[in-house]
Amino acid sequence: MSRPNRRARWLSAELLRVALLLVVIALVTSLSGLLVRIDHLIFDTGQRLNWRPMPADVMIVAVDKESLDRFGRWPWTRTWHARLLSKLCADKPAAVGFNVAFSEQSNDSHADALLAEAMAACGNVVLPLVIEFSGAGGHVLESPPIRELFAAAAGIGRIGVRLDADGVARSVDLSEGVGAPAWPLMASELLRVARNLPAVDASRVSLKAWPVSGDGIVRESTQRLFFAGPPRAVPQISYASAFDADLPPGTFTGRIVLVGATAVGLGDAVMTPVSPPGQPMSGVEVQANLVLSMRDGRMIDDLPLPADLLCTVLLAAVPLLWLPRVMPLPGLLASVAWILFLSAVCGLLPGLTQIWFAPSGALIAGVLAFPLWSWRRLEAVRRHFDEELRELQAIFPDRRSGTASLTKMGGLSFEQRIAWVLAAKKAMRDLEAQRNEALAFISHDLRAPLASVVCQLESETECDPQRLLPPLRRALAMAQAFLWLARAEALDRRRMREIELTGLLDQALDEVHLLAERRRSELVRCLPDEAVWIRGDFESIERCAINLLDNALNYAPPATPVAIGLDTRWEDGVRFWVENEGPPLSAEQVERLFQQFSSGIGEARSASSMGLGLSFVRKVAERHGGQAGVECRSGKLRFWVSLPAIEAGQGESAGVGELRRRQRETGNRSFLS
Repeated sequence: MSRPNRRARWLSAELLRVALLLVVIALVTSLSGLLVRIDHLIFDTGQRLNWRPMPADVMIVAVDKESLDRFGRWPWTRTWHARLLSKLCADKPAAVGFNVAFSEQSNDSHADALLAEAMAACGNVVLPLVIEFSGAGGHVLESPPIRELFAAAAGIGRIGVRLDADGVARSVDLSEGVGAPAWPLMASELLRVARNLPAVDASRVSLKAWPVSGDGIVRESTQRLFFAGPPRAVPQISYASAFDADLPPGTFTGRIVLVGATAVGLGDAVMTPVSPPGQPMSGVEVQANLVLSMRDGRMIDDLPLPADLLCTVLLAAVPLLWLPRVMPLPGLLASVAWILFLSAVCGLLPGLTQIWFAPSGALIAGVLAFPLWSWRRLEAVRRHFDEELRELQAIFPDRRSGTASLTKMGGLSFEQRIAWVLAAKKAMRDLEAQRNEALAFISHDLRAPLASVVCQLESETECDPQRLLPPLRRALAMAQAFLWLARAEALDRRRMREIELTGLLDQALDEVHLLAERRRSELVRCLPDEAVWIRGDFESIERCAINLLDNALNYAPPATPVAIGLDTRWEDGVRFWVENEGPPLSAEQVERLFQQFSSGIGEARSASSMGLGLSFVRKVAERHGGQAGVECRSGKLRFWVSLPAIEAGQGESAGVGELRRRQRETGNRSFLS
């Protein structure tokens, strides 16, 4: 499969995985309410940004500090309320609502009667009903006004709002009651009365069962309020000022008037989305805002659950529209812009459409989209990086690169991976230099013997074949050495197999047997009887051993022994060596010994002295993850190659017969002990 197709398949698969993960996170967040405080924050901010001009047809008569100073301690006698009502009704308001509970008989029955007469004369007064918990047994109790006032009222409406977990009033239930949702809001009753609809039928509540109590509240049609403004935004007039004779006529004409306490410490003050810190809104102001919201059709509905979840799913996947197409920094900026845009739209949406969508699930998906996609992208880079590193490791084994092993790739940090790449880059530069050196060598040294042969063949005199053979043999030996060196450069450790080293060294001894006879040198075998298993390339290691034996036979004094041995306990692997008699080497000679095109020891006697034989030995050792070196002691030279060993039994598991078959396929004979 081509790389573009592989990338397209990876991109599609990763997009699907990340999208599914974001959708799951968004849905879990939305359904569990884990981040409901974020929803509240966005809703409240939108409420503060959506204030509108305050209408003048709703007014509050406030029981404020001035009124308390004038009339004394609260609660007041209901005679004052009767007089206030007579004053208000003389101005013909559209409706009057008392946000004052009259659920108990007062000490003055005459005052109760006066208030009932004033309400009946006015004909458009709405009184509150309170639903509260009783002190015993946790029962819920409906507390309507006393019978006289109930009968005289034009409407009975429930007061009270629903508080969220953070204690802020954001929503109301349009109908509520004990056992059945029998009671509407006082705001809706005020609007009904103000529009001259039929008066409430007192018979709808059974006075025989007064008061009604039970074990549970039944609610219907929960909606959110749209607040017209902060506390004291609704026009107010002091309760005491309403009695003043100099009050302009028509102050209350055609208006909905609410009477209630605004003084600190009185009434049912609650925190609202538009309340400044530490400044709750009085209950009568909440009722005034509720009247305005219901009258103007600005009550806010929550998006239905199926639609809410569908929007959450779609919005959760939106960041994936740009993240795969842009670089990380633009992707981060676009994600931040998306989060801010989504928050702003959801905050302003209730004021524009009267629909509330809780965005916390989509927002948390937007927040996590960038790190999740960056993680998947980084994982893809890491996998590609690791693949390339394995390719480099096959070209540049560990000891050559000078860095830590990549066997446990997952445990390496990015810094270690980068260090390995830098080391491989340096090794590649070294290879480039060697290639240039090899080309220069070929263009000069390899051309020289061939040019000599060509000149002799082109001459008019008859050529002696015996004179042509030496330069041709030299050119052939050089070409063969270059071929072996190129094969060593191309060794891939991933394709290496288990081989038995003792039999391989025996086979190398057979290859140099004739040369040893010509040199009258004795070949001494110092090899163990048991099998020694390594992982490597059979032909390359065999050629290593042959090169070392050939080098020893050519440089050792005639008729002196040449030994080959194998150390099975050498650091973390095995080591085979070839030893011969010879003069000690200087530090300069040892340094140049394994370099290409440098014999390092005196005058050349064979093709191996072109400087490629020992260079090939070191190259093969490094390709196998090992080393090559030389030791000088007691008049002897010992050239050695160390190789990593494999665990005991690992090689045997492949079977000796199988290994013999592999070795026969390479055209080599294997002598196993």
